[in-house]
Amino acid sequence: SKWSRTDHGAVRLIAASDAVGSAESLSLGLQFRMKPGWKIYWRSPGDAGFPPVPNWAGSKNFASAKLDWPAPKRFTVLGLQTLGYTDEVVLPLTVIPLEPGKPVSLRTTLRYLTCKDICVPYEKKLSLNLPAGPEFSSREEAIIRRFAALVPHAGPSPGLAIAEVAVDGPPGAETLRVRAVSDKPFAAPDLYVEDRAGHGFGKPLFSFEDGGR
Repeated sequence: SKWSRTDHGAVRLIAASDAVGSAESLSLGLQFRMKPGWKIYWRSPGDAGFPPVPNWAGSKNFASAKLDWPAPKRFTVLGLQTLGYTDEVVLPLTVIPLEPGKPVSLRTTLRYLTCKDICVPYEKKLSLNLPAGPEFSSREEAIIRRFAALVPHAGPSPGLAIAEVAVDGPPGAETLRVRAVSDKPFAAPDLYVEDRAGHGFGKPLFSFEDGGR
């Protein structure tokens, strides 16, 4: 789509292919560019903020869309810890058409919050039409793939394992303890914790054994 610009950045809807082909799912992305110092939020924003929320009402040949989240950065401002993105990020999208092979018309109303010293909410309308026809890589495929590679996935990672997860302490004052083992020494590690109850977790305290492993 065209860039939708603000005083603090811009956002657009991009697709990995210029046509729908015959695939049962389509690779797209929400591409954000922020001016220096401004950020948007991860799906679990932390102590403040809210993440981008797309509403796909008005789309045609559209069954569903799944939004993925590249690993975020951690920010600390005035004692508040938040998680999000600066500079540029693409949130990968997997769109399922109702009828594969037929044109797809995407319409979204996107709500998001961008912050620096202050926070400014935005609501933007984006649209993108993908015609029927053979699937050819677009100019935006590479950047979608690059950010998709930064999305954490469930299951084991080569050279890294979670050896132990435990909760210690009395009710109301529990501590979550996670023990991770790596083939290589950790460099600036971090841990992002989510749960279904919506509890918030601050920056973890780390201790290292065996040379930082």
